[in-house]
Amino acid sequence: MTHSNNTQLVPYLPENMPFNDDQKQWLGGFLAGLHSRLLIKEETVAQSVQPAMQIKPLTIIYGSQTGNAENLAEEAAQMAKNHGLLASVFDMDDISVSQLSEAERLLVITSTYGDGEMPDNAQLLWDEISAESAPSFASTYFSVLALGDTNYDDFCIAGIQWDERLEQLGATRVAQRIDCDVAYEAPAEQWMAEALPTIAQKGSNSEQQPAHTSEQKSKKHKAKFNKESPLKAQLLSKTRLTDECSSKETIHYELSLMGSEEHYDAGDALNIIAHNSTALVNDLLSVLNARAEQHETYNGKTDQLEYIFTELLEIRQPSKDLIHEIARQSSCPELLSRLGDNQAMSDYLWGVDTVQLLKRYPDSALSPAQFIQLAKPMAPRAYSISSSLKKHPDQVHLTIASVRYTQDERQHNGVCSTYLADLVKIGEPVTCYFSANKHFSVPNDLAAPIIMIGPGTGIAPFRAFLEEREATHATGDNWLFFGDRNAKTDYLYEQELTQMHQDGLLTRLDLAFSRDQAEKIYVQDKMLAQGETLFNWLENGAYLYVCGDAYKMAKDVDTTLQSIIQRYGQYDESQTQEYMANLKKQKRYVRDVY
Repeated sequence: MTHSNNTQLVPYLPENMPFNDDQKQWLGGFLAGLHSRLLIKEETVAQSVQPAMQIKPLTIIYGSQTGNAENLAEEAAQMAKNHGLLASVFDMDDISVSQLSEAERLLVITSTYGDGEMPDNAQLLWDEISAESAPSFASTYFSVLALGDTNYDDFCIAGIQWDERLEQLGATRVAQRIDCDVAYEAPAEQWMAEALPTIAQKGSNSEQQPAHTSEQKSKKHKAKFNKESPLKAQLLSKTRLTDECSSKETIHYELSLMGSEEHYDAGDALNIIAHNSTALVNDLLSVLNARAEQHETYNGKTDQLEYIFTELLEIRQPSKDLIHEIARQSSCPELLSRLGDNQAMSDYLWGVDTVQLLKRYPDSALSPAQFIQLAKPMAPRAYSISSSLKKHPDQVHLTIASVRYTQDERQHNGVCSTYLADLVKIGEPVTCYFSANKHFSVPNDLAAPIIMIGPGTGIAPFRAFLEEREATHATGDNWLFFGDRNAKTDYLYEQELTQMHQDGLLTRLDLAFSRDQAEKIYVQDKMLAQGETLFNWLENGAYLYVCGDAYKMAKDVDTTLQSIIQRYGQYDESQTQEYMANLKKQKRYVRDVY
């Protein structure tokens, strides 16, 4: 018995049929069995004529310093399923160039770190693929997504170099590289929408996955809140850590996670979405000859200028587009001569904010609408978390130095640091969300020793590490190098660290207060003084972490570490580099620098 659209219906016997109960039962069983066999036959035929969906392998690698590239790689892997692709996502540290050259379909997502460098987890693979001995990629189809910040020199240079190098090695580009500024979400989606369906049409139809898939790392907990849907965390307390006589103001903040069901790990970051101060907004309105209630359009929406300047735009630091437009309009030789030299421009405008820049060149009068087109969107500020959720359930702590200085007889304040210090009151909400930092975390091996190097606010994640190690009853030794300007005024968390040391949680504590003596002493000097012991810790499996300033401290620490390894390992330069490379590959030398 069939329906008009040929769909099988379950057979039944009409009530008025001339059969007794036994006959009806037998006939009903017969028809039911016949129906089942017909269904099985139909399904078999349907399966034989329906083409099998081909699953094509896709390799996605990421170079990430703060986790954004990693998150996008995971997002791309999920989207790849919609195009018949089965993606394997790899940290660049977890795949060799020979394995990479076997990939038919390859997507590269990488940020640029520091002064135009590869992210820490990308350097070894980049060294391999940059070498003359690098294999051919003639059978590889690829595309690159680059993350960066136009306020820095060598914008997206890491992604640019990957794009060029793969082409040099014979790979075929299937979608043009997209270079993302701080607001990377929309262009990243555009890149995925173009690259994924295109690359799915390339290469063979092999369903075999690469043999190295097993090297993939386990994913961390996925944050519940994000930039588009942030958390409102109540500010519970703020405590000044530096003395009133200090030349710096560093504050300890505690925020509530009560009721959010949010999770973070020691080593992760909290992103704060700040507001520009009323004073800065008013200064900008004044220099633009604009009114707070005046309406303008930004991102397709019309709002009052006061709201746009307070919450939506980066108005303190001038964007490169703004600088270039002012140089063009003013015809100022000092600006025009530096347009092609990023370092010279940076030196010339050091410390100058947007209001100062507009005042210095009044001839280049901009309308509010023009300014909006040239400005960048307000970027969240990421801060290393200074607490362990295991010790402080339903709380997250931050350690932030307030940026304040005077220039041209005008007070300058950092956007987010002084937003928290001056504007947000106890009990008020702070708009925020978490970012995972997969590699910058305490070892899974509770017996492994760790060495932490964190001067100034670089202490933040190591306070979290120590709390985590205490909460998990880790047996491994813990060694901290901490430093700042003066012990009397700048010894952050002095009572806590002293107690941890006395209790044995902090096995070794080396302090470097640079201005307490005639000759400045820094953490790298303390490392050198304890070089033999430090090398022995590394030989015994210690993990070494660095947090803080990327431009000076982190580079000096890296140089010092190489010197220690070379001296006490009795290695030549090549062996030293190999030792360092192995530390990085084993995730035993990791950095959280900015």
